[in-house]
Amino acid sequence: MRKVVAFVVFFAFLFAIDWAGKVNWAMSYDLAKQIASKEHKLVMVDIGLTRCPPCQYLATKVYTDDKVANYINSHFVPVFYLADRDNLPIEVQTYFTGSTPTILFVKPNGELFYSFIGARPPKVFLKILEDVNKRYQK
Repeated sequence: MRKVVAFVVFFAFLFAIDWAGKVNWAMSYDLAKQIASKEHKLVMVDIGLTRCPPCQYLATKVYTDDKVANYINSHFVPVFYLADRDNLPIEVQTYFTGSTPTILFVKPNGELFYSFIGARPPKVFLKILEDVNKRYQK
């Protein structure tokens, strides 16, 4: 009985984090690329791990920030992967070094435009988003 309770508690903990925040994540990388191509946007790929504190910080503090979420939803086509649970698309694997969180900004043709590793506070994260988008729009 203890094993069952421990398993249920562990499983509940894994899903206790709302990874989505307020960001409208695309269902797949291929779909994100299609939308990005039509809307002339970059695909923003967030790669995290289930038990990664900085990844959880992004999910609970950064992606729940209204300004950050609204900017992402307006200027990028975001897609999210947990590297320890999801199969990363081959193209994404090419740019992923194994460190998390990794944020990739990919052109609709699949070419890497910019990337960074690690979480940032909402204001800093927003500044990075604005700078990346401004450079891409030039």
